[in-house]
Amino acid sequence: MTTTSKSKSGPIGLAVIGTGGFGRGMAERIAGSQKLSLISCYDVSQDSCKQVAEQFGCRAASSIDEVLNDDSVEGVVIVTPNFAHRENTLDAAAAGKHVFVDKPIANEIEDAYAMIDACRNAGVTLAVGHNFRRYGSHRKLKELVDAGVAGTIVGAEGNFSHAGGMGLTPNLWRYYPEKAPALPLIQLGVHCADTMQCALGPIAEVSSFMAHRAIPGENVDVTASVLRFESGVVGYLGSNYATPSIYYVNIHGTAASLYSSWGAPVRIVWARGKGEEVVEGVCVDERTEELEEFGDCIRTGAKPEVTGEVGLLNLAVVRAALKSAQEGRPVKLKELLAR
Repeated sequence: MTTTSKSKSGPIGLAVIGTGGFGRGMAERIAGSQKLSLISCYDVSQDSCKQVAEQFGCRAASSIDEVLNDDSVEGVVIVTPNFAHRENTLDAAAAGKHVFVDKPIANEIEDAYAMIDACRNAGVTLAVGHNFRRYGSHRKLKELVDAGVAGTIVGAEGNFSHAGGMGLTPNLWRYYPEKAPALPLIQLGVHCADTMQCALGPIAEVSSFMAHRAIPGENVDVTASVLRFESGVVGYLGSNYATPSIYYVNIHGTAASLYSSWGAPVRIVWARGKGEEVVEGVCVDERTEELEEFGDCIRTGAKPEVTGEVGLLNLAVVRAALKSAQEGRPVKLKELLAR
């Protein structure tokens, strides 16, 4: 049973662990929410930590223990490198703190299971930050699929890519395959995997190719994966870390094709020459929405939309793709998820 904070009133006290660029953005949204209160922050870079604390009016903690021993902190928002997620989460759960961890849930399947188990055993919430599914266009995409607008779904395709890898240097963790395996897929393409699974159900099998083409270091910078969903739908997922930005999730059916991206309405192209139209989704600040939902879960004991188990399924797509590329064969997710 999840521990709640029903006895408390007022904003939910949160701390941010990891104050890099994305962590700073999360701190900003917590500080700007009437439902949440930013109590403290921590980062191994004390300069970064102090800058965020000064900017958003919270305490700069000198250690994670200082954060976890603070009774006014009800939950932690973990925005550290992927490989630190397990340790950070297990420490937080042991301290009785609710946990929001940014995607991916972890680098390894066994780490994700350990995080899920630790939070369940401690009776605290575990939420995973897959914010892209919350874009207005993606909410509308799922709504249209659920309403049968596309007819029988035949295929899906997604790609999330940008040139972030071109500036990697050896002092950055994404430079190293052991710290960021399948680099563009685990950092970028995993968003498309989550959005696709949200709209179309679980992915059952992955066949993938990966290569290193342009970025510094030894990590891969381009991946291409064929997906087979449990429903029988077949899809494609691409990602790279070296080109101008690309982002889309498209779903194709017998009645219509649905084209979605961020910051744009969904474009419906009707079958048999019946033309096309655009439909708007409801736009929100998706990071504020997921953080406030996390706060609501702390108060009520409800489950977040993206649980640890959902985060695990998205990670399993990445790990299956990596295993497929390494072994030259399709990989079923159940091979990796068996305990």
